[in-house]
Amino acid sequence: MTALALDAANVSVTLAGRPVIRRVDLSVAVGEFVTLLGTNGSGKSTLVRACVGLLPLVSGTVTVFGTPVGALRDRRRIGYVPQRATASSGVPATVGEVVMTGRLAYRRLAGWSTRSDRDAVAVALRQVDLTERVGDSVARLSGGQQQRVLIARALAGGADLLVLDEPTAGVDAGTQAVLARVLEELVAHGVTVLLVAHELGPLAPLVDRAVVLRGGRVQFDGPVPEVPSGPASLAHDHPHSGQPTRAGGLHGEGMWR
Repeated sequence: MTALALDAANVSVTLAGRPVIRRVDLSVAVGEFVTLLGTNGSGKSTLVRACVGLLPLVSGTVTVFGTPVGALRDRRRIGYVPQRATASSGVPATVGEVVMTGRLAYRRLAGWSTRSDRDAVAVALRQVDLTERVGDSVARLSGGQQQRVLIARALAGGADLLVLDEPTAGVDAGTQAVLARVLEELVAHGVTVLLVAHELGPLAPLVDRAVVLRGGRVQFDGPVPEVPSGPASLAHDHPHSGQPTRAGGLHGEGMWR
């Protein structure tokens, strides 16, 4: 039997009295790379927030590595990077300092960082290709680089399941390619990835399985090449392009043209 990193069964979520997720089943095997696709308002972000324990369930269950998410003691195993998150909080901090915060759960209150902490930070920065920026101010990094800092923070904490909510939104094609390389290496080292996206671009070859949400329900669950691409299913309006973009393609690029 395949071991599951995440197993959501019959999950329903209501926000402000409105049903957003309706009896959704979602499973992600250990080491698998799964993407959640869908239009704005389909429920993608709400579903992953429920899966990592940030939103209450109206019905259903969520288990992470075999443990109910609400009872998971070792929260470090989940690395969650929310939508439009930045590594800069207005407080001056270097890349290394932000990544080191991923190690706080390993230390006593106000304890000094240890050799193990510093080694974990160094490994995480190397994994996201930011070793040379360790002493730079996070505020001076690009949006894509800040996303990679947050991924490194999760990895430094020992995340086995990485949940990313639209990490490529608003970043250029070059940055997306770097992120694709980073995620490819992480998966090769056994990290499980659940990625929320409107479009896949250079990430498409990495994805083992795609789950398409529509109206808070699963419309499709299967291989990426078979994802439906009709305007009623995945078309997404981008105000700056004047044309719809479908999952897997950046304004006509990628697998679906």
